[in-house]
Parts: sequence; C-alpha cells; structure tokens
Amino acid sequence: MSIIQKFLLYLSRIAEAYPIGHSKYAPGTMGSLIGVLVGSILILNLDIKSYLIFLIIFIIMSYFLCEAHLKLYNIKDPKEVVIDEISGQFIAMLGCVQSKNSTYVFLSLLLSFVLFRFFDITKVGPIKRFENLPNGIGIMADDIVAGLFALVTQAAILTSLNQNIYIKTLWN
Repeated sequence: MSIIQKFLLYLSRIAEAYPIGHSKYAPGTMGSLIGVLVGSILILNLDIKSYLIFLIIFIIMSYFLCEAHLKLYNIKDPKEVVIDEISGQFIAMLGCVQSKNSTYVFLSLLLSFVLFRFFDITKVGPIKRFENLPNGIGIMADDIVAGLFALVTQAAILTSLNQNIYIKTLWN
C-alpha cells in the first residue's frame, strides 16, 4: 500500500467516524446521534457566530473526506460514510431552543434529531435530487438540505411557541 493510499485510508476512516460507520444497525442514525452529542456540547458552549464558523469549516472538511473515501473505494453514497449525517445534524441543531431549562434543551435536541432523521431517510421534496449530484457533493448535499429542512421545521414549531432558538440570536 502506497503512502497516498494509506493517507486516503486514514481520511476515509474519519469520514466513517470509524467505527460508527461500520455499525450493523443504522450507521446513519448512529452518526446523527454522534452529531447531536458533539453538536450539543459545541452549541451550548460557543456563541452562534463561532458555531457557524465551525459548521462551515466542518462541512468543507467533510466534503474533502468524502472525496478521499470515493477515491479509495469508488462507491456512490457509501453507507459507512457518516460524516454527512453529522454535518446535517449540526445544521438541524441551529433550530434548537435557547433556554436555561435543561428539559427544554433536551427535548429540543431530541426534536432536532427526529426531524433530521425523518428528512434524511424519507428524502421528501427536493432532497432526493441533491443525492444524485456527483461525487462528494452528492454525498454531502442531501444531508445538508435535510438538515436545513429540519432546521426550518423546528424553528417554525418553536417560534410558534414563542421559544427563542439559537439561529435567532444572530439578529439580536
């Protein structure tokens, strides 16, 4: 194995959030769960602008990790790659409630997870079209759009209940 192949293998393992991507049971859901766990620590400890900068950098890095995996295995939308689910979940979490009440925060994170998984699995509306884009873009795009759908849905639900959400703090 050449040094380039070893490097691609290393990047591929990161894209898989190894060993999460090799889970026998719902690797995408496991990846989303990792996204909620890591994302909740980040979103609760960073200001919104820092979180958005992190999110943009993470999505760009994830794209390159997906490209590395494709160069190594040449499989369209491999199920073991879960970095895209983590990215989508990070986006969906922007619609979480901003509260000192930990029960509200937990329920909001749970809603974010359920909505993202719903949109990622069902691929309703235009989400399916994004999956058909080529290479790493196709791997990432459907999850990014599913994350945006989950974000907008959760934001609408929580805003209608007069709850302050994280993304709203950009304008405060």
